Amino acid sequence: MKTLPLVNLLFLLGILTYLIFFSQEQQTQDVIPELSVNRLNVVGENGNKYVVISSPELQALGTINGKTIDPETTERPVPGLLFFNEEGDEIGGLVFGIDSTNSYQMLTFDQRKNDQIMTLRKEEQKIEGEWKKRYGLLLQERSEKPLPEIVSEIRAIEKIGDTAIRTQKFREFYSNEEHLAPRRMFLGRTFNGDVGLFLMDRNNQPRVKIYVDPEGNPKIEKIDSIGVKKEL
Repeated sequence: MKTLPLVNLLFLLGILTYLIFFSQEQQTQDVIPELSVNRLNVVGENGNKYVVISSPELQALGTINGKTIDPETTERPVPGLLFFNEEGDEIGGLVFGIDSTNSYQMLTFDQRKNDQIMTLRKEEQKIEGEWKKRYGLLLQERSEKPLPEIVSEIRAIEKIGDTAIRTQKFREFYSNEEHLAPRRMFLGRTFNGDVGLFLMDRNNQPRVKIYVDPEGNPKIEKIDSIGVKKEL
């Protein structure tokens, strides 16, 4: 009978040793040191996409109500991270890319059933052989007209065979404020090196500029509707 506690102790130690070893082995199996994929989808129980991380070759297309915004588009060759909501709408994301004349990174936030209205962006463009940079926060204005309707009208005009009629239809299309996305505010650095706050009207025309120029001079400018500038 005196050996029973010792047997129990040894049995308990054996169980603990097994559990510790098994736990460590399980943790090792769950850790993946490196994972290479072309595209990773985070989906809900109903299959709805919520997050897509992808290479440019397999990037998800923009959707609204789960349907492609532009049915004639078959690819969107940009790498990045895209977000979608419960209704199947793309609602923004982080995209980036580079080519021989342009380099960009953008974090975008989309208006409901439309396109981006707030963007944190950095751009570098090769202008006259020299790389110029612009970066900051951009706000845009968009109508409540759903983006698929706007895109559908553009595609219909593009298919008009008569050049004169097509040009006139595009002129009418872009004279409609519902189809425009004017820049209303930019806070950041411009291509020419000015750093400050720049406010535009609904026609995308500069109206107020508060900035410091590349030489370090502070400036405040007010521009009227016909483009006449007045320094304050």
